[in-house]
Amino acid sequence: MVPNMGARIVWLVGIFPARTQFEPWHADAPFACNRSAMAAELWASYKQWADVQETLFLDWADPSGQYKLSPMKDLPGADFATAFAICVAYVSFVVIGTLVMKAGVPAIKTSPLQFIYNPLQVVLCSYMCMEAGILAYRNGYSATPCNAFNAEKPVMGNVLYMFYLSKILDFFDTIFIILGKKWKQLSFLHVYHHLTIFAIYFMNFRVAYDGDIYATVILNGFIHTIMYMYYFVSAHTRDIWWKKYLTAMQLIQFVTMNVQGYFMVSRSCENFPHKVPVIYLIYIQSLFWLFMNFFIKSYCSKPRKSSNKKKTQ
Repeated sequence: MVPNMGARIVWLVGIFPARTQFEPWHADAPFACNRSAMAAELWASYKQWADVQETLFLDWADPSGQYKLSPMKDLPGADFATAFAICVAYVSFVVIGTLVMKAGVPAIKTSPLQFIYNPLQVVLCSYMCMEAGILAYRNGYSATPCNAFNAEKPVMGNVLYMFYLSKILDFFDTIFIILGKKWKQLSFLHVYHHLTIFAIYFMNFRVAYDGDIYATVILNGFIHTIMYMYYFVSAHTRDIWWKKYLTAMQLIQFVTMNVQGYFMVSRSCENFPHKVPVIYLIYIQSLFWLFMNFFIKSYCSKPRKSSNKKKTQ
């Protein structure tokens, strides 16, 4: 007989505390805590550095300090730390992803994702194009530069924020190219365009977020609508007769943007940060010549005839 068994069980439990049963789960707790603390410390140091760079850059781009009045400066992704991290991640993926895929990894089929992605881009780009046009019309904007710039209540604020975030979505173009091992499409023009357009619109979103910025949203949104329509159609057929006209339309877009940039620089529009149109003009010039070089090589240069003729038997 075992008298008062319940009391003995309670006594035994008291000798061996319950926490000893869970000690294996916490065997690496000091390491986990140190790792979390280290990650938090690294991020805090990076954020501190990035915040200093952000202030220096924005003060340089807009010495008047007008950008501090922006109601969108605290939106997700609006800080330099996030934007710079995204740029670094994009470049890292291009380099590392290319090396990995070229190391013998088979191409990954991305067509099911692209079947959804391309129509999504068509809807998004067409919406931003029309929204910017409607807002410009309702607020009496002119086709010529020096439209009203409202620093505290920007007319184009929301649509420009959407446009800025859409440039992150555009990075999937590169992801699909690398995963599909379509190396001919992974050109300097492609990477330069996707990386720098995101950086340029970070600047626009922070300091030039109203007024004449509407024109770039309309032009670029329209061209991208056509471009993603082409990508969707090209997934179902090979020969698309209007392919070269798409590049021609992009060149016309850049010419139009150059004209706008020139007038903005020459007129020194009030309240619009004066350095932004200069940077914008130089940047659009670089895109124009890169796309022009692509157009000439793709559609104007005749293929060279082989000098070695085949021998007839």
